Amino acid sequence: MKYNAEVIGNIIKKEREKRDLSQKQLGAKIGITGKQISNYEHGTPIPPIDILFKLCEIFDCELGYLLGEHSYSEGTQLQTAMCEALNLSTASIDTITKITGSDRSSLSFGYESEKYIRIFNNLLSSSTFLYFIESIGVLDDCVNNKNNLFNSVEEKYGKSRFEEAFTIYCGHIDYEHDPHAPKLPSDISEIIREISRAEDQSYNLSYSIKVAKYELQEVFQDLITELYPRK
Repeated sequence: MKYNAEVIGNIIKKEREKRDLSQKQLGAKIGITGKQISNYEHGTPIPPIDILFKLCEIFDCELGYLLGEHSYSEGTQLQTAMCEALNLSTASIDTITKITGSDRSSLSFGYESEKYIRIFNNLLSSSTFLYFIESIGVLDDCVNNKNNLFNSVEEKYGKSRFEEAFTIYCGHIDYEHDPHAPKLPSDISEIIREISRAEDQSYNLSYSIKVAKYELQEVFQDLITELYPRK
């Protein structure tokens, strides 16, 4: 199989930056200079096999991942398969592993893994848990809709015109109702009207968010009761 030096270099750079390591710091960990790391990241040349093995140890990944093999796209074959099967991110898989794992990076250093596995399984298999996720979905929709109100106006008219209109809208002159107010350009007036409508919709969505949060709290209480019923 022919390997792409640029692809390998990009993977090395991504994993280095993920760990907040400079090129010099990464080089020191494997006994080479930061300049050599820079060369590898730019694909000139492909690192020798002994360097690749050391990088695998630091990045906690399979050699195939560093070489850009598709079956290792998420670090290891197992992790890649889990991400693809469950449609979860590597961060989500890492969190699950910390809950159910038995090494020192896990909850309680892995000493209570059996307890956390039991709790995690009970949580995911709970009938109320599905309703809990649905309730979060309702809240998520309300929050996203509110956040997108002003973004959609800005995208429609451009950032500079939107900011100009928004500054006028927030000013002390009521251009819409004051007959003595200076006349505004027609496009600015139109943007201000849309901002005003967005403001009204935002107020209504704020109430919907409060209701969604209240319902979410109720569902969470139901979830706790199902997991730990009153005797």
